[in-house]
Amino acid sequence: MAEIPGARAGLLRDAEEVRAYLRSLAARLTPGQVPEFALPDKPFGDWGTEPATFQYSFHGHVRARDARPGRAAYDPALASLAAESLREDGWLSRVEAAKYPRTGGREVVVVGVRDGRRITLSFPRDHGAVLYRGQSRALPLYEHVPHVRPEPAVTPETLEPGWALCYECEGLGYCPACEGRGWVMGGRPGWGGGTSDPDRLGRCPECFTERVCPICRGRGSLRPG
Repeated sequence: MAEIPGARAGLLRDAEEVRAYLRSLAARLTPGQVPEFALPDKPFGDWGTEPATFQYSFHGHVRARDARPGRAAYDPALASLAAESLREDGWLSRVEAAKYPRTGGREVVVVGVRDGRRITLSFPRDHGAVLYRGQSRALPLYEHVPHVRPEPAVTPETLEPGWALCYECEGLGYCPACEGRGWVMGGRPGWGGGTSDPDRLGRCPECFTERVCPICRGRGSLRPG
């Protein structure tokens, strides 16, 4: 796949802008305690979209300023200030309650989104930490190559004597559902089941990424009887 000219530099620039904003937000919420928010070496690739998209994700945590001995670790005013600051800076923000799946502990989460970028701040109720997370926009890095239906393995004119076209793929040889890709929109998210998303690529439910026709196994024809 050919890389889109300038796409990688644009993605990195977008990540740096989110990182700079997150640092400025942390300076207001937890003065004197601003994480570095180091960017990973490579962006994360999401191959469930078409074309595939890439984004940077980074995080850091600090202790809350009001978590002093003898006082409640969680300060609700800090979460409210975070949501208000995001709104004032032009972000759509919301406040959510969350629960840790393993320990059952609870936290308050403030989420801000703007132009595809995402800021998440977590405020655990049982200790005085603030977890900052930032995500750049999800952008394609490579030119999209449209899928082209492959040539059939066999046609009525090329059938061997005594053979018939496969009733499943009609001579294609490849899986007729995905046409040899192994993936389809709305396919299965994994081998163990799960919920399919109609707007994302998933494993082909007919060939399970084997790509060939499950009946003729790629031959395109069957011997009658």
